[in-house]
Amino acid sequence: MRLKVLNISFAVFFAFLVSCLYYLQIIKGPAYKEMGHRNSIRLLSINAPRGIIYDRRNIKIAENILSFGVFIVPQEVVELDSTLKRLSEILDCPESLLKRNYNRNYQAPFAPCEVKRNVSKKDAILIEELRLDMRGVIVKELPLRSYPYAHAFAHLAGYIGEINKSELSALRSYGYAMKDLIGKEGVERLADNVLRGKSGGMQIQVDNRGRQVKVLNLKRPVKGEDVYLTVDAGLQDFIWKAMGEKRGAAIFMDPHTGEILSLVSTPSYDPNESVASILYDSDAPLMNRALMGQYPPGSVFKILIGLAGLESGSITPQTNFVCNGRLAIGKAVFNCWNLDGHGAMDIRQAIAESCNVFFYNAGLILKAEKIYEYARRLGFGKKTGIELSGEKEGFVPTRAWKRMQVRERWFAGDTVNLSIGQGYLLVTPLQIVRLVAAIANGGELVQPHVLKRKGRASGSVRLRLDAKNIEILRDAMKGVVEEEDGTGARARSSVVSISGKTGTSQAGPGLDTHAWFTGFAPSEDPEVCFVIFLEHGGSGGDVSAMIARKAVEYWYRNRRPSSVVRHP
Repeated sequence: MRLKVLNISFAVFFAFLVSCLYYLQIIKGPAYKEMGHRNSIRLLSINAPRGIIYDRRNIKIAENILSFGVFIVPQEVVELDSTLKRLSEILDCPESLLKRNYNRNYQAPFAPCEVKRNVSKKDAILIEELRLDMRGVIVKELPLRSYPYAHAFAHLAGYIGEINKSELSALRSYGYAMKDLIGKEGVERLADNVLRGKSGGMQIQVDNRGRQVKVLNLKRPVKGEDVYLTVDAGLQDFIWKAMGEKRGAAIFMDPHTGEILSLVSTPSYDPNESVASILYDSDAPLMNRALMGQYPPGSVFKILIGLAGLESGSITPQTNFVCNGRLAIGKAVFNCWNLDGHGAMDIRQAIAESCNVFFYNAGLILKAEKIYEYARRLGFGKKTGIELSGEKEGFVPTRAWKRMQVRERWFAGDTVNLSIGQGYLLVTPLQIVRLVAAIANGGELVQPHVLKRKGRASGSVRLRLDAKNIEILRDAMKGVVEEEDGTGARARSSVVSISGKTGTSQAGPGLDTHAWFTGFAPSEDPEVCFVIFLEHGGSGGDVSAMIARKAVEYWYRNRRPSSVVRHP
């Protein structure tokens, strides 16, 4: 009986064992096989070389140069600590830093782990010679992003850096991954999806300890596309050097197409170096003042007041106001910059000599609402639409805004201040150069752009201005520079005729005034428009005007024939 029970037990156990094996091998076998296959396969990403950024003449603005990096393959290294100590001596680098980089960049036993980049060629050769004594250490060639013009192109080109958590969260669905390099500012950020190319990778088989057995497949990376800018590197570099240590911005633009020929912001930074040390610099070198700086425009705004007055019929070319050096409104007195007075002034003379009293009167006739209307039509209080990130809107005040925010009614004095570009009004240098472009091109509000394209930008708008009024303003701006009493005489050139407008705006109690000079050239047939702005630079007719003259002459002599391209 016992033997029978024992036989039955063995039979049941054997049947159970067979059924388990059948379930595992036949029913679940394919699934387990797939899981095992997946567990033995690893993917190793290979970054693609980044595209090159060129100026309008095919000069490199951002490129890739060869550099060397030292890596450790964890599964091959014999003694990590002694290896790191030896590398520390060769590279003259703290062992603690190499260790930190190793821990930070570790991915898998088979994946090369970067411990030092930008290694000199001499050190790279020495490490290669000692590879037999340092198993697991390899030297790899790495593409390093380089910016030949450094500070001059920093705000335009931008720079690249490792993707952060917030960026990864927003871009993961577009194929970005941890440790990817991504454009942080400028064109590098604007065109990152084009410049970055397509990463490649290796499919590697590993054993149960994660060590590489063999390479199963290799997908080579695809280099990113090159990007071409409208900017002229020679002009950009010349203006950057002309600005020197001054704080401000300078923009040159084709008034017919909106192509930016030069866009300089100072102070600047070197995108070849880490920006960490300047993040909290009080001079804000990372700030692109050309499109992010918001300032009172001062007398350059008189161009708009004159245009609004003529277009609305509030004034005519024959309208005269007598300037005796001041205008009294009630108990308040508003001075002209010339306290001795200019005498009788018409619109042309008032712009040429920048008479405040003429524009005080013109503004009072126009009224604040009409000034606001024309300011908005000519692009103030809103972004221009340039492709670069961070652009500010500026600000054009209204009666309603003052009542709600300042809790005061709008006074005649507010209109007077607005009429000469002071008070609550704020503009960017880019908005000013677009205003001047509309005068230079006959009444089109172009959309500034830095990426090369055919034809006008889609955001350009025909303003339908009276050609006679535009001609009056162009003639007046020529007088600013050419006439003896013109405020922009320091921009006068024997090389090319320049038309312009000076501006000097208040910057706050105890601070030097901001200096503006804007205009176009040649006066008869404008091909370039510009603005030179200096923070706390004094009078707009001094240094700003001289920088403008030098830059226009450089453009006319050296860059003009092929730098200004007209599109149908």
